[in-house]
Amino acid sequence: MEIEIRKYLRLVKRWWWLLVVSAIIPMVVSYYFVSNQPDVYQAKVTLMVGTSLQSANPDPRLMDTSSALAAAYRQLVTYDPITEAVTERLGLDRSPAALASQITTWIYPEAQLLEIRVVDSHPQAAALIANALAEELIARTPSSNEVQQLEAGFTRQQLDDLRARIEKVQADIQKLSDLMLDLTSAAEIQDAQEQVDGLRNLESMYQSAYAQLLSAYTGGSPNILRIFDPAVEPRRPMARKATLIVVVAGAAGLGLAAAAVLLIEYLDDAVRWEGKMKQALLDMPVLGAVAKTQRWKGSIADPADPESPSVEMVRALRTNILLAAGGRELETLLVTSPSVRAGKTFVVAQLGLAVATGGSRVIIVDADLRKPALHEVFDLPNLFGFSELLAGRAPLKGSKGVLETGVENLYLLPAGRPPSDPGWLLSSPRASELFDVLKEWADMIIIDSPPVLAAPDAVVLSSSADGTLLVVGAGVTSCSDTLKAKERLAKQNGVTLLGVAFNRVKVSGDSSYYRGSDVKRGRPKGGFRDRLRARLPFIGNGGVAEDGQAILNLAEMGGYLGVTRAAARRWCKSGRLPAFKSWFRWRIKDEDLQVAIERLVRSEEM
Repeated sequence: MEIEIRKYLRLVKRWWWLLVVSAIIPMVVSYYFVSNQPDVYQAKVTLMVGTSLQSANPDPRLMDTSSALAAAYRQLVTYDPITEAVTERLGLDRSPAALASQITTWIYPEAQLLEIRVVDSHPQAAALIANALAEELIARTPSSNEVQQLEAGFTRQQLDDLRARIEKVQADIQKLSDLMLDLTSAAEIQDAQEQVDGLRNLESMYQSAYAQLLSAYTGGSPNILRIFDPAVEPRRPMARKATLIVVVAGAAGLGLAAAAVLLIEYLDDAVRWEGKMKQALLDMPVLGAVAKTQRWKGSIADPADPESPSVEMVRALRTNILLAAGGRELETLLVTSPSVRAGKTFVVAQLGLAVATGGSRVIIVDADLRKPALHEVFDLPNLFGFSELLAGRAPLKGSKGVLETGVENLYLLPAGRPPSDPGWLLSSPRASELFDVLKEWADMIIIDSPPVLAAPDAVVLSSSADGTLLVVGAGVTSCSDTLKAKERLAKQNGVTLLGVAFNRVKVSGDSSYYRGSDVKRGRPKGGFRDRLRARLPFIGNGGVAEDGQAILNLAEMGGYLGVTRAAARRWCKSGRLPAFKSWFRWRIKDEDLQVAIERLVRSEEM
């Protein structure tokens, strides 16, 4: 249970911005629309269904029938015949369907009452429409036909006549009773008493007839509609309920965002760093992690805070790699990844720095001949390197391919120019011979190879290394790719897979000294456009100087140095290259570039 709670808390921490935005946007939109709506008024008219409540002895069956009829009239009030008649009667400029949308009904079954509510932007119109609906509904009931109206009128006339007779008899009885107080003769008193008794019998007969007529008039039919409480013009608009609408909109947006987050996490197959050292990933030991940094501008060899959490993480990874070797001598370490974008090149550079600062002599070999990048990480040119040595363009011993990185005990053998068939060069016996030569010159060799699933180069090189480290990008590399890479390496004889290292891990603490080494890679295309621009001095990219020397643009500088245009531009700005600006673009003379190359390239005899 605790693990599940932590999992959801991590999801909230990771996606909090999406949850907040998904809640705020619908709240703001709903508040805008609610606040800009006009005031709405509501008028209501109440109808009584049947006459059971007016009867001295109501019939329960008639009351149930009245309740059922109230439900039927509730549906009928919004039908087109009723709304169309009201629209024509009041001359409303709206359709019957639009009028029906303004009507709501409510039933009180215990009292056989039907309430019709009408909303409108004008209070007087709301009251008029409500009363018109009630009158139109009454006009369509059976009690509204001519015959029943005549019978009801006659019954009312008879009731009025009987009421008058009863009142006259009661007055005569009162008069005789008053006279009896003044009589002294027994015969007169007896005669008056007999008259009073006769009048009382007549009163009883009149009252009985009145009760029968009243019962027939008031309780004869439950299918009668009468206005119990007419609609009056409302004085105040309806409450907007803006707070409730805004809260509901925000809750709905938050719920949808939470569902989207759960769906994304369910479909996401990327490996995750759990915030602490993981024991294993797909049955492979996790040796450590490298912190996520910003993009790097310059050489990664520039001094960093030795006490920063990112540096400590690299040191811990270095120690765990040596421990994973199990006491065996680890002279060559191959670093690869399942797929691209894992940041293995950055991990190679960091490991080289960590091992070199420990006092060991380290050579980093860029064996990614397809997309070399280590020279960019150390801000060095890529003129001659691993591919030229494998191709036999220079002797293995005494070559000048190994470059100083600016860090003591740390050297770089760049990839060199990309060959046409990298796999053939890496599988040649000359590769093993070169590694043997490098072992004589250094304590440890760290090899950067292409991704396992991108090319077979990593599998070929892994058999020549004492140990292999698999780098996965946190939140980037998928579990399926990692498993495929593991299986592919396991099929190769002589491969020692030490474990897994996570890269681009977000950690707390001061990591501002580290900036990302993920630089763009590219070369001048050498197409028609570049050739044309090189020959047009007024454009500012290339041309010919007055002394006849060729003037090179940024693309050509990068092509000679084996770096990107961005690196060449940065070297021009810093004065590392004796370049000059023309028409806001950097240019350099060919002769000056050759002199700069001789100054930049520093190597040692092996």
